[in-house]
Amino acid sequence: MAKKIAYGGVIFDDAGRVLLRKPKGEFDGYKWTFPKGRPNDGETPEAAALREVLEETGVRAKIFGGIPGSFEGGTTDNYYYLMHPLETGFNLDKETMEIRWATPEEARELISQTTNPKGRKRDLAVLEATVKACKSLPTQ
Repeated sequence: MAKKIAYGGVIFDDAGRVLLRKPKGEFDGYKWTFPKGRPNDGETPEAAALREVLEETGVRAKIFGGIPGSFEGGTTDNYYYLMHPLETGFNLDKETMEIRWATPEEARELISQTTNPKGRKRDLAVLEATVKACKSLPTQ
């Protein structure tokens, strides 16, 4: 049976920091992770990713492109978009305990605290794919 699909966003700010979220109760062993979730009926992947980012972090963002690859989680196959913040309200939903900006190096350390091995591996792979994708973006 095929896994369900989820979409999310990896947000980088002008300082090159990435936005991470801490799930309430460190759900399923996640200490720090990226916002993501399943689409609503009829929702496009991009709309689902933007909605999940807004719901879980309070950040309105703009999509710059897809992060190459599919990233396997415990219950879903995940696809992510590279995003830039437009507004940062940090209104946390019922699933998020804390939000934090981190350099890629700090993000590696924070994600590595996750006790769910599959989730930790996935999120580290997402971070590395994102850093690589950012390096290929044209500078302004």
